[in-house]
Amino acid sequence: MAAVAGAWSPGPRAHPAFVEMTALDIGDSSQVYAAFLVFLDLVEARNWKDMTYKGSKELELVYLQGCPGEEEEVKVVVPLPVHTTISHEGIRRIMDCVCNQGKRAFILAIVDSDSTVVYYQLTDGFVVPEPPQGTEEADGKHCKKKRRRFQR
Repeated sequence: MAAVAGAWSPGPRAHPAFVEMTALDIGDSSQVYAAFLVFLDLVEARNWKDMTYKGSKELELVYLQGCPGEEEEVKVVVPLPVHTTISHEGIRRIMDCVCNQGKRAFILAIVDSDSTVVYYQLTDGFVVPEPPQGTEEADGKHCKKKRRRFQR
């Protein structure tokens, strides 16, 4: 992959997924490169299955869809370079364009210039988290210790 005046373009031995992503005709080449890095991270390092990528001309970005590990539920991942500024309205527009109407959630992947990727789960409204496993045991032991200390 050759860098040309700050833009990423596929070289003669570029990864096929990168070549296909650049062919989606998204104007921001740094966003396409960020999408490629996230694609590689999800497929190679995190073992996501059935990965696809799509371009949104309206949003000028490439987004990914796939299944984490052995899960069968498809997740939407929106990669953005770290220098990209996004507002609440921008998040709402992304959600309107890339999420299905039943489940309005996506994963925002922020890509730094050193290829570090940070993932954020974004949803439309609050989602109650699953309770942590093993908290009853830990709380019980902790409470017993407290009681013993105060009884002395």
